[in-house]
Amino acid sequence: MANSDAVPVPNSSQIPATLILVAPRVGSGGVGDYAEEFIAAAVPNFSAFREIRTEGPGNAGLRDVLRDRRRLSKAVKESLAAGRVVVHFELSAASLGPFWLLAGRSRDITTTATVHDPPLAAWWPFRFKGVARSKLLHHGIHLPLRPASARLERWLLRDATLFALSDVGAAALRKTFPACRVLSTWHFVPPRPALKSASQRPLAVGLYGHASKGKGFDRLVELRRELPPDVEIRVAGRGTEQLPPIPGVTILGAVEGPQEDAFFESVRAILLPYDKTSRFYGKILPASGVASRAFAYRTPVIGFDSGTLGEASKAGGLIVVPASVRELAEAAHRTITDSAELERLDRQITGLQIERTVALAAAPYLAYWTCAVNGGGS
Repeated sequence: MANSDAVPVPNSSQIPATLILVAPRVGSGGVGDYAEEFIAAAVPNFSAFREIRTEGPGNAGLRDVLRDRRRLSKAVKESLAAGRVVVHFELSAASLGPFWLLAGRSRDITTTATVHDPPLAAWWPFRFKGVARSKLLHHGIHLPLRPASARLERWLLRDATLFALSDVGAAALRKTFPACRVLSTWHFVPPRPALKSASQRPLAVGLYGHASKGKGFDRLVELRRELPPDVEIRVAGRGTEQLPPIPGVTILGAVEGPQEDAFFESVRAILLPYDKTSRFYGKILPASGVASRAFAYRTPVIGFDSGTLGEASKAGGLIVVPASVRELAEAAHRTITDSAELERLDRQITGLQIERTVALAAAPYLAYWTCAVNGGGS
């Protein structure tokens, strides 16, 4: 599925339309990887499928965007000749490729989007490759243009249906995009190999994910100081290999497949010292893909009570504390040394694995797409 050529889907009769996915390429970040697993559950319900994969965060140039817009235009035109068309976008703060492909789209298609970072769709729409190299240039462009960027987003998404991966995210989108239909869903728990229970793993905690600002990797020194020395800290994810060495912290870098399995089986809990509030841009409300990945591996999560984590904690498997590294460390140590507590969290996570499969997470999308296509709406 690496190009925009139509792929017929056998034995599909539920939605008589072509589904076109517009998302960052696989391996370029969490949103691209999310789209790969999500779309696999949706594709069998359509008569045909195409995809336009864009460059990932900080890697898209103007030429890339123009090339991808031509590809999308061609894919839509060819698909419309065969019948109805649904174009679904995966939109996030750092991936501007899918955002700019919203422009100039045909009014004859059904347009939907998963907005990963409410309350906006693309916080930095001008973060092309050259701009991304300079923080001064990046902020120098986006801060003064915030009002114009917000109007641009509302215009480009004016007739789209938006999906948020949390209730709080959906509420924020309704305020930002009053002309859009907004539906609330959840982040799926992906299928992963069964691991031993957390209480049987080494006495260690982990941080996982792409090493970007706001993910808590800048708090590792403080976290190491607050945790007892017998508790190991293990770090994995794309870009983490570039973090400076810290005594008492094991940094693994990117892990995939069996290496990812081994990483999660080496920790009793994942910590999310997330701070998604910027004094310049405001509060970002992403659903935590890291938490969902941890749940896939029967691994409890402990994080700051901010963003969407407070809402997520009500579903189970996740403990939240005030935004204090000391309180996070105390809660983590208390949890990973209490077998009864780990077993309680494990039961909650098992329930989430059953209730939040990829197929069930795709169901609200499929229901809307079926109605839009069969009812002739957009």
